[in-house]
Amino acid sequence: MSYTRLKTVFVRRYTRRRYGRWEWVTQHWRSHPGQMSFAFD
Repeated sequence: MSYTRLKTVFVRRYTRRRYGRWEWVTQHWRSHPGQMSFAFD
């Protein structure tokens, strides 16, 4: 299965607590939830 995700949402850096530890997330681009286009070739 082949699909393309468009990176249209900019995410600023932030810290979060996950699995009992602190994580420092860097700024990045991500796909909008549910924004996929499938190629049924």
